[in-house]
Amino acid sequence: VAADVGKIKAANPDAVFVYLNEEESARILKELKRQGVTAPLMGETTLIGQKVIELAGDAANGARGHVGLTTDAPVDLIKQFREKFSKKYNYVPDHNGLKGYLAVYMVKATTEKMGKVDPKKFADTLHGLTIKAADEPGILMDVTFDANGDIDRQSFLVEVVEGKQVVKQVLPKVK
Repeated sequence: VAADVGKIKAANPDAVFVYLNEEESARILKELKRQGVTAPLMGETTLIGQKVIELAGDAANGARGHVGLTTDAPVDLIKQFREKFSKKYNYVPDHNGLKGYLAVYMVKATTEKMGKVDPKKFADTLHGLTIKAADEPGILMDVTFDANGDIDRQSFLVEVVEGKQVVKQVLPKVK
């Protein structure tokens, strides 16, 4: 990692985009700090997730990026999920806990819409489906699947500040 960061430092970039797994992200953040690289650090969940923040410590501060989900989102239902989860399990959930929770309730809502369990029909039903938080208990934010099955929902620009993800901007659904 030291040699790679040395090359980055020598290049004097305007910004550094980091796309590694969580453990490697933590290592490179520590090394970037150790070598005094001051360029903005940009990435996504694997750069600015809770696990990376825990592993990298202060070196994670200032890292920024886009995340599809965060339990730090300024969304009332997500805040309630975080509070209930933390109270029950004695730790703050990360994006993976949130994804798992939402996946179960999306499967439930889609299956109930079909009226039976049918894997082929499930995929067909999901394409073009919008699941609204107001209509489906357990859904924490409105979610739409386009004709290809790609997900469309709010997402978030975050920055690590004092060891925590801080949502700087909520990005709207594309459509």
